Amino acid sequence: MAKTVVFVTNQYSCDRIIYAARIVAEETQTELNIIEILDSEYELNPEAIDYLYNLAKQVGATMRIVFTGDKLAVMRETIAQYDCSAVVTGMPSSHKSVLYDLWKQYPQKQFHAVDASGELVDVASNRYATA
Repeated sequence: MAKTVVFVTNQYSCDRIIYAARIVAEETQTELNIIEILDSEYELNPEAIDYLYNLAKQVGATMRIVFTGDKLAVMRETIAQYDCSAVVTGMPSSHKSVLYDLWKQYPQKQFHAVDASGELVDVASNRYATA
């Protein structure tokens, strides 16, 4: 079955990304897989991790937690391993975000970003592939 992959961190506010990704998975009739990437950017928050894990169960998703120093490598490996058709993330936090590199590398994937209010934004990844 085709998959929708979601990348989150260990923040409570990532629930909006999971809810939005559930919509993408339903619309595309894909399996929902959540990857929680933990690194030194955010302080480890066990309560938020537990909250997001329980939310993943509620929305019928699987969730994997990955500790890493290289977010981009984990994202690349996951996209390749899961052979996903759609990828959902939060919005890039700066112009140096690893998301821009990801979009360039996989122009054939359907990327969606979720803004702070929970709105889904389709990423025109083909535009970034030629930039």
